[in-house]
Amino acid sequence: MNDAAALTRTITLAEAGVAQAVFGPLHRHLANIQEAFRDPNAPRGQPSYRVTLDAQGDRLLVRAESAADLERVQRIIESLVELARRKGRVREGEVLAAISLSEGQTEAPGPMHLPQLGGLTLRTPRQVHYVEALRDEALDLIFGVGPAGTGKTFLAVAAAVEALKQERVDKIIVTRPAVEAGEKLGYLPGDLAEKVDPYLQPIWDAFRSQMGENDLKMRRERRQIEVAPLAFMRGRTLSNAFVIVDEAQNATILQMKMVLTRLGEGSRMVVTGDPSQIDLVRPDQSGLAHAISILEHLEGVEVIRFAAQDVVRHRLVAHIVEAYHRDETGRA
Repeated sequence: MNDAAALTRTITLAEAGVAQAVFGPLHRHLANIQEAFRDPNAPRGQPSYRVTLDAQGDRLLVRAESAADLERVQRIIESLVELARRKGRVREGEVLAAISLSEGQTEAPGPMHLPQLGGLTLRTPRQVHYVEALRDEALDLIFGVGPAGTGKTFLAVAAAVEALKQERVDKIIVTRPAVEAGEKLGYLPGDLAEKVDPYLQPIWDAFRSQMGENDLKMRRERRQIEVAPLAFMRGRTLSNAFVIVDEAQNATILQMKMVLTRLGEGSRMVVTGDPSQIDLVRPDQSGLAHAISILEHLEGVEVIRFAAQDVVRHRLVAHIVEAYHRDETGRA
């Protein structure tokens, strides 16, 4: 950056506690913000940033190459200040959310609010689109497809719990095809329910993040929340329910047709999956891509396609997803 040509602005945060939360431990949050403005054309090993941030007590000195970047930093900081005042802290994921959601929004009027669902700050525009679809009762069938770690299942569970608590549905049903990812369920002890319960553990973890253990236990006993293998759905009509079909890339075409036609009056269905992680013996029999191809243009159906940029786990996971995608493309 040419300091002589840079635009500067001082942002005063006024409250020391808020400034500390926004700047982050050892100013890590500021480092993340600055990294978002890295110049991709800079020579390797010589990082260059369009924006530099310098914390001075409760003030932040911002230098930027353009007015647009300066305004974008202002919006990011303002959203984090609002968050710090409301919650008393700012997490790294929330900083990354503010960075992602601020892109292309510097001209928008008013402060930038970070959208939330079930206590989770939405991190990317696609997550926002997904949650909007999950809440839109004009949509009866939503597909959320893409890499692991993009929040497809967690957000679907959070939206389902929200609908149940608001009494917009009578029950939540989550189902998965019981296909082993390189492991054999048959060798596990116990009956079928006991065999598949560990396999469904990620679903229960998502529910526990949205409600207390006692509330979850009570709703399970009342059959308001049910988690079961896909085979258990055959012959049923699922009425007044929020239905989540998880790991749908491992459902065959016939299984997908079976579960989609279980929808009854007053029900909505969310189908999630990652087409790159098919565990079927014959991957060409996966029903997820087939269902999307024939249903996408029907009224009441929405498809949200996540990408590596939407991965919200450890930042390395996005790079891992991209590396595998490049490798698979190169071998295709």
